[in-house]
Amino acid sequence: MPARAAQVDTTAQVTLLYGSSEILKDRAARQTIDARLSPEARADGLSILVAGEVAPDQFGAELSSRSLLATDRVIMVKRVDDLAADDQRMLARVLGRLPESTTVIMTCAEAEKGRKPAVVADLTKAVKQVGQIVRIVSPQKEAVSEWITQEAGTHGKTIAEPAIELLRELTEDEVDMLVSEVAKAATYVGERPQIEEADVQAVGSGSQQGDIWKLVDALGTRRADQALRELAVMLPPGTARGEALSLLGMISRQFRLIWQTRVAARAGHRLDRATKVPDELMAKFPVEHNVVASVGGRTWMGRKLTNQARRFTDPQLARALACVHQTDLVLKGQGGEQLDERDALEALVVELCQL
Repeated sequence: MPARAAQVDTTAQVTLLYGSSEILKDRAARQTIDARLSPEARADGLSILVAGEVAPDQFGAELSSRSLLATDRVIMVKRVDDLAADDQRMLARVLGRLPESTTVIMTCAEAEKGRKPAVVADLTKAVKQVGQIVRIVSPQKEAVSEWITQEAGTHGKTIAEPAIELLRELTEDEVDMLVSEVAKAATYVGERPQIEEADVQAVGSGSQQGDIWKLVDALGTRRADQALRELAVMLPPGTARGEALSLLGMISRQFRLIWQTRVAARAGHRLDRATKVPDELMAKFPVEHNVVASVGGRTWMGRKLTNQARRFTDPQLARALACVHQTDLVLKGQGGEQLDERDALEALVVELCQL
């Protein structure tokens, strides 16, 4: 079945939403915002804070204060898992003494091993005492095509099967990218009622996911010049702040998929062939960004990953993921070196080509 709207108790004073899709978490949060605040009240009553962009002590001050202009307040704290563990525990303590008129919505990622929020236990315990924790589930592979049809329907459009298949190939079923690509295609067709394959090609040919293979291929062959050219296409001048983190996430995901492909190959299971991976091997792979789920029987993707996996050794992949992690800290302002977002990714590309 396609993913339905998350079951969120809009009367809960505190809600923690977790999962892999930022857009689906935002949609779930909107249910509570719509229930608690009228459109007119949101200018004064709604505050949205993003961890990593706001000083940690500001979260406590914001949650504890009362608004002089609004009777009811909704405070949304996005990516709370980006806070340091001690800052998460501070936030947990604040949740126990919220003003009655304040509603708090928090979002975080899903832990890689197991279906639980990627935050400290003290925070989840505090949320359970005063509110709810809701897992936001993305559509399963077998339901993605129907989900895309429904998403097109929200724009008043139908969508042809070839267009659906192309969207899935371009985005590798990443929900947030699918939402964006469907919206672009729906706008592009104008008054026409149906989105065709040519429409997806017209607006999606330069998408980041469509170029990630080229970028990783260039990294795999240590061609820094080509990799930097691909990066320039994917992150052109004037790109909105924060896009570099999204691209870094795609690079990280790709290297994790390559690592899993190597592990499967060593165990005698090639993903470029339609063979079943045993459960004991599947248990070693993460729930999120799982290579078997990503390939999903699509041998063309298995071939690409298999070819890329041959270009790296295990030590090189370990160093690559360490470099990605360090760049992630830099982009979030937690690294020792302060670089522009584009400069940070260019430095990462050069470093990866020198593995």
